[in-house]
Parts: sequence; C-alpha cells; structure tokens
Amino acid sequence: MNVKLKPFHPYIRLAMYHTWLYDYVADRSIYDNEIIYIDKGKLSLFIDGKTYILKEGDVAIIPPNVYHKITWYEENCCQPHVHFDFDKDEFSSIIPVSMHRKEQLNEEYFRPNYWEQNKINMPYVIHCKTPSVIRNTLLDLINVYSLKSPTRELEMEGLLKYLIGLIVAESVGYYEDNEQKDTLSLLTTYMGENVQNNLSMEDFMMKANLSSWSLNEIFKKAYNTTPKKYYDSLRIRYAKNLITHSFKSVKEISALLSFNDPQTFSRWFKKMTGKYPTQYKK
Repeated sequence: MNVKLKPFHPYIRLAMYHTWLYDYVADRSIYDNEIIYIDKGKLSLFIDGKTYILKEGDVAIIPPNVYHKITWYEENCCQPHVHFDFDKDEFSSIIPVSMHRKEQLNEEYFRPNYWEQNKINMPYVIHCKTPSVIRNTLLDLINVYSLKSPTRELEMEGLLKYLIGLIVAESVGYYEDNEQKDTLSLLTTYMGENVQNNLSMEDFMMKANLSSWSLNEIFKKAYNTTPKKYYDSLRIRYAKNLITHSFKSVKEISALLSFNDPQTFSRWFKKMTGKYPTQYKK
C-alpha cells in the first residue's frame, strides 16, 4: 500500500513527557493534532464511539475537532506527547492546547484534518511493531523543544516529519527490522564504493550471504526496485557526471566503468537513458 504525504511545514505547539495519574481526565476536542506514545502503564481512550485501552508501545493519533475522552486505567501512565499544526499559519502562535469540549471552543481556530485532506485512513491507535524507534524520536523532539538552540525550529521540524513518517509506516504495516536495515546499509555502501567495478548479482549475494530471492525482496520493500537496478542507477549517475563534467572520452569512461569495450558501454548507456553518450554530452 503506497501512501503519499503532501509536503508540510509544521508548527510544534507543545512537546513534553507527562505522567497520567488516577484523577486526571481529558474530556475534550482539540484545535490541533496530537501524537501520544505510551512509554509505561496504560490509558483509556474513548474516541469516535469506541474505547481503546492503550499499553506500553502503543501510539494514539488525535486529529483536530474530534471529541475524545482520556482517562486513567489500572495504573499510572507515562506518556510523552506532542501537539502541532501540520502547516504553520497566522493563528499557530496564538492557538492554545485545548482541554475543553467543542462548544467551548473557537471554531475559527480548528486546524484542517491533514489525514482526511490526503485521503489517508489513519487509525486512532497503532500497536507498534518497532516502538523503540518512535519512542526515541519523540523523546529527541521533546528534548529539542525544551532547549533554546539557534537551530531549534529546524531540528523540531525534521524530527516531527521523521516521527510522522515512522507512524504512517507502522499504520500500513511497513517496518524494517534491524537485521534487514543492516543488510541494506552494508550492500548500498558496498555498491557505492564499487561503482566502477560492474558488480553482479552473485557479488551482492556473496557480500550479504543471502539468496537472490531474499535480496530482491529486501530491496523491493525498501526501494521498490531490485539490487541490480539500484546498482545500475548509481553507475549511470556516475557515468553522467563524467560525461558532463570531465574531459574524459567515451573510451576512457567505458574503461573506468569496467566495460569490455566502448560499444558495450554506449549500448548500456542508451538503454538506461534513451541517449548514446555522445548525444547526452551535447
């Protein structure tokens, strides 16, 4: 399932680590968006007519203008969270974090529902497969929010975008385990370091100690392509740079990229780009 997120430039209203105690209740709608991570304990969330019991490693996504009620459940809950607008505007700096019902709120302040606008069926609660990455990113965001660094706004924007990307990936069932991530890092580095050597699929299999099928599955999941096509894309980019920005001949570039002869290189370049090297240079 492909999800395309419309570019956004967020405003972070509040980011904090909070412990939910037995006598806390939030009976409200909110103007903005909220992401809650359950670090320890449990919470009860009533939203859109359904009650969810959130436990450690769960994430709640609360959109604007949706009534919900959060209450203590069985034990105190440590829940780092962030309130934000997807796109900063003239109201962003004056809109408060709401703790009231909709009838007590200013209709003009409600933020657009980004998920509905982009036709993304985002669930209210996600049981994460890789919660530690989401937790660490949110805690990093909270730390930056608390500091007065000159790069604070830029860092917060980057961390929030990364956090949202992780959450969307979890919502559609995509996640990387550490072993696959390490394999991808190993192979892409190996390819980049050997862009001149015309490596084969067998070389990739030996480097990763995996079968052709396993390698293709990993690359298709991460990059929507095969290892060979990914490697060829690196090589063609290298060849283009040499043709455009160096004084090397086609014969020299062909030899540098480990082709047997310039004709074979030219046919490969034409297949990859639609033009022969001499045409591309012009």
